Amino acid sequence: MEDAANQHPAEVLLLDYMIGELGPDSSDAVRRHINGCRECRGRVSSLSLAMDEIDRLPSAAIPHDVLQQPALTPVRRARRRLVRVLPIAILLAAAIGVLALFESGGLRAPAPAVGQQVVVRTASDDPAGVVAALLSVIPHRIVVDADDERHLVVLVSGADVDLALNRLRQDDSPTGRTYVVDVAGTGFAAEPTP
Repeated sequence: MEDAANQHPAEVLLLDYMIGELGPDSSDAVRRHINGCRECRGRVSSLSLAMDEIDRLPSAAIPHDVLQQPALTPVRRARRRLVRVLPIAILLAAAIGVLALFESGGLRAPAPAVGQQVVVRTASDDPAGVVAALLSVIPHRIVVDADDERHLVVLVSGADVDLALNRLRQDDSPTGRTYVVDVAGTGFAAEPTP
């Protein structure tokens, strides 16, 4: 039969040692054994990793803890229902308020954009300048497409779309470069391009 000092401690004893549940004498005896035993050091390391994994798991109520909770009174039950329903009621009221605001005309969305596309040919190196000169009598805004310098967007009021298209069709140089100009009419008056 093996000597008691040479026997490996049980895993439960090692676990109690790790969490500090052993008395001083037992703790010292286990510590001495672990220091001299490679196998038990490995077991302690494995137990430590397992404890870390368990600590990372989300906690949940144990069924017998739930059963021991006091019964809810009707007032507490009503409060719980209210806490669950209240956020939904607030969101629903906010949505109804926004819809009512739009329906009453408090916030008006701009009229949908109306527009067309026209091809402009010009020998000038500054197509935006040519378009600005042609539209000088119409409040407008010109935007050059950042991805394609040969594409321009002109914003005018919805009532000025046809006038802008007619004025842009006037400049047609057979030797010039081709530029695509989108003319869009909005519900708002466009600010003039400086």
